[in-house]
Amino acid sequence: MANFLESNVGSLRPGLSTAARARAKAGRWLPLWLAAGLLIVATLLALGYALAPSDHPGLVESTPGQLALWLAGRTNAEPGRYLARARLVLVALHVMAAAASLAGMWRLWILPRASRPVLFWALLAFVLLLVIVPVAAGAWYWLVLAGLALALALLFVTQGTVSAVMGTGVVIAAALLFWEVYIALGQAAGGRLPLTDFPWKMPHWQDIVEQLLQPARRNGPVLLVSILADAAYITWREAFTGFVAGSLLGFGLGALFAHSRLLERALLPYAVASQTVPILALAPMIVTALGAGWVPVAVISAYLTFFPVTINTLRGLLSPDPMALELLRSYAASRWIVLRKLRLPAALPYIFTALKVSATGSVVGAIVGELPSSRSDGLAAAILRASGNYAAEPEKLWATILMAALVGMLFFAAVSLVERWFLRTRPAAE
Repeated sequence: MANFLESNVGSLRPGLSTAARARAKAGRWLPLWLAAGLLIVATLLALGYALAPSDHPGLVESTPGQLALWLAGRTNAEPGRYLARARLVLVALHVMAAAASLAGMWRLWILPRASRPVLFWALLAFVLLLVIVPVAAGAWYWLVLAGLALALALLFVTQGTVSAVMGTGVVIAAALLFWEVYIALGQAAGGRLPLTDFPWKMPHWQDIVEQLLQPARRNGPVLLVSILADAAYITWREAFTGFVAGSLLGFGLGALFAHSRLLERALLPYAVASQTVPILALAPMIVTALGAGWVPVAVISAYLTFFPVTINTLRGLLSPDPMALELLRSYAASRWIVLRKLRLPAALPYIFTALKVSATGSVVGAIVGELPSSRSDGLAAAILRASGNYAAEPEKLWATILMAALVGMLFFAAVSLVERWFLRTRPAAE
């Protein structure tokens, strides 16, 4: 019986090894074929824009093309000259996408286990193309979608490390691709899919980005991106002031609660209860009490900042090993020395986690606080102006929301960089 089983299993081994070799071969050649397809798509797009006539919708309606027409109108110059420059920009961007695809293909051939970082640049190139190539371009627009899908598929089938930036980029690219494909499916279905019955409900992302490079007012001298950048800076300045004040208050309360069990049990329930009150109800009261200006806006941002910092500071300061605390106390260390040498270093990861959460919360608090304060120079006022004309110009509201989200993301990234600098000597967790 044993000899029978051994002979039969032995007869299966060549088949198993052949199947394994076939899978390995397919796993090696599939990324190369995908990269070749990505290179072909980018090359076709570059050639298409290089050979297209000056009045082609793909050129005129593109984001650089619309900006070129605005510049021509501002300078009373011939539009063809500016459109020629727009063509050069578009061809250069497509050549960059082709170069990134070629570099990824080469890396897949010589070092497939380290090809993801190079292919990620190709993905970013096609994301950029998605927001500058219009739907009016026809086949070019669909080639961009195909290239974006190929780039995403490449990152999934290849090997290598995945950084936080790469993961974020992949998620954003997948969301943009799904958005555009969903719109196309809704139009093909005659608007039967949710949110596709009217074009203003889900505008194309190229229209949204293009709106940033259009005048804020019809034939106006200032682009919308310039006005939104000024408004974003004002809102961020108020949010940063509230963020610093709320962080200091939260750290002080957390340290106080960590050293006094009585104060923790007496005051912590009130800190928790303060977060159950809607900020929209408190904002008018704070503005009425403190008056118009940036002060009540900063107070509202601090209100949304202090609670996460308080809770995480308390948890972090209580996280050290009791044996380490006993060791310091055996050397008659004061509370200040214990805090500085043991509790605070152990609490830094907890505190920075709270700060990253509070960074985005402070921006939200600043925008909410600007509403009852009747400020006309922040992001809240820009959102109100754009929402009043949403059905006619939905892209303007989406562009304003995009700028507000960008402020929060950059604030989060800044806190993350500070965290990395502070914890650069801390050993990584296993």
